[in-house]
Parts: sequence; C-alpha cells; structure tokens
Amino acid sequence: MEPIPFDNEKLDQFFKGKYTEQDESYIDSVFCDNDNEKELKKLLSEQFDKLLPEDESEKKNLDHILYRIHYDINSRLSEPKSSTIANIVRWSMRIAGIIMLPILILMGIHLNNDNLRTKDVWVEIKAPAWTRARFSLPDGTTGWLNSNSSVKYSGNFISERHVTLSGEAFFDVYKDKKRPFTVTTDEVVLKVLGTRFNIASYANEKNVEVVLEEGSLEFNDKEMKQFYSMVPNDLVIYDKTLKEFTTEIVQPQKYLAWTEGRLVFRNDPLDVICRRLERWYNIDVEVNVNLVENFRLRATFIDENLEEVLKLLKRSLPIDYKIQNGNLNNDNTYDKMKVIILPKTK
Repeated sequence: MEPIPFDNEKLDQFFKGKYTEQDESYIDSVFCDNDNEKELKKLLSEQFDKLLPEDESEKKNLDHILYRIHYDINSRLSEPKSSTIANIVRWSMRIAGIIMLPILILMGIHLNNDNLRTKDVWVEIKAPAWTRARFSLPDGTTGWLNSNSSVKYSGNFISERHVTLSGEAFFDVYKDKKRPFTVTTDEVVLKVLGTRFNIASYANEKNVEVVLEEGSLEFNDKEMKQFYSMVPNDLVIYDKTLKEFTTEIVQPQKYLAWTEGRLVFRNDPLDVICRRLERWYNIDVEVNVNLVENFRLRATFIDENLEEVLKLLKRSLPIDYKIQNGNLNNDNTYDKMKVIILPKTK
C-alpha cells in the first residue's frame, strides 16, 4: 500500500479550522499512516511551539502527542462526523486514558482558537479499575495514575499549572519557578515548583497520604488553615474525619512501587494491607478480625494473582479467608469480587 502523500499546506489549513469534509477525511488518513510519522512529529512540534511564550519555546519530545492523535482519530472514525472542529477537540478531550497510554491532549488541532484555551475547556485523564495509566501534561510534567484514579486540568494549563486529583497518582513535576504546580483534592492542596511525590486520595478511604521522594512540597488542608513544609522522605497522613494531619519519616520506595507494577508491604498492619489489595485487584475486602494492628506483614508481590497473595497472608498471619464471586445484576453487570478475612480456626 502506497503511503498517503503529505500535504503541509492542507494540514496547516486544517489546524486553522479551514477545511472541508474531504480535507478531514484526508487528515484522518495521514495520521493513521505510520510512514508519515517523522513529518507529523515535525509539524506537531511547530504547532506546539506556537502555544508557548517566546522564553519557554524549548523543544519537547512530542512522541506522546502523535500517539494520542492516532488513538483519537481511530476512535472517532466509526462515529458520526462532528459539525465543527471545536466539537471534535472537546469530544477528544473527554476520552479517558488507558493503561500505559501517555497522554497530552493539547495537540495542535485548532490551537489558535482562543475560545478553546479558556477555563471552561477541561481535560480529564483516567485509569480504569485494575490498570495503571502513564500520563504527560502540557508543561512537561509526567506521572502515573493508579487504579480507579483520574487527573483533570483546564485548557489554560500552560499559564496556570493546576490539576484536580481523584484517587492516587505519582507526579514528576517539571520545574518552573515562575509558575507553581498545584494539586487539589476534596480535602488537601499541594503546592510545588519541581519535585517527585505520591498522593493517595480515594473518596472511599478515611485518610489522604502524601509521600515526598525528591524536592520540596507545601501541604495545606482545603481551607488553607493547616500548613506543613515537606522534605524528602516525609509522609503526611491527613484524617478526613478529624481534619488533622500527622507526619512521619518513611522509605518512599514502598509507596512508589505500584508505578513499577510491584505491591510492597513493609511491616504494614492488616487494615492497610486489605485497603491496598482492594485497589490492586479491584475487589472489596471485609475484615472480620479483631486487633488488626497486631497483624503485620513484610512482603513484595510482582506478578502474583489474588489467590496466591491470600495464601501467603494465610501462612504468615493468624487469619483465614473466604472469596465470594460477584453476582450478576439485572443490567448484566457484575458486582465486585469480595474477600472476607476471618480469624484462623484451630
């Protein structure tokens, strides 16, 4: 099959919003043709640089942008054509991230339209249950989303580096002294310039946990009444009910291991173990054991399935377990699998 001819002029007109339905079909074909990858990267780099102020126009690796566009176009080829390019961009911005898919949505389609870079345009990146999603943000910040997590940011992210987090994420923040990077959850606000940290803030859990690996970080509660300046190896635990936080010194690697596909426990109590198993395997865990603080575990899991992990727990701790498979609902969906932790019988 012959490669699709690369027409710079037609592509440039498309980015400006001046195109016909036939032109749009051509654009779809070009972006789905791997033979055009080199030319596309060059074009996207030029379009991306137009967004940045003159003093911030250093070249960035845009491989992830091209990957994202390929995904978006292939996804919408089977959908009815949108009436305007603005609708296409807004539609593509709502597409969730998938496992191992680096994402940067501000991707050069009609980038010169100021209306699309206002605060009412939002980008949301999601990691579905039982997955991890790698992401890239427009400023060069990268990171990972854990299972059932999402980050959301507005279309003016280039000028205001602010994201909203639900769930757990690791951030490797691009350093920019002029523009602090802010992470907001329902309970806390984090402010950084350039650093590496992990934050877990799931809606169904009683605590928010923040671990700093590198750099510095300002921790605040949502009302900005409590403040703590974190240094590397700090762990801050914020109690949502008491609206208070505690701190301790930890080994950050344990809290970051999930980004490498490892489940690590370092003398963790049973309730913490069960909570992390729920995230890792997308299950519900019910603990029917007293004195869970006395039951602690040191272990590292890489490729073990749930049954193998539960067997090790049974051998290491005075507990037993029972597995209940999810029931089929009327809408043909299944409830989560449930694990019940019980005292070990003699």
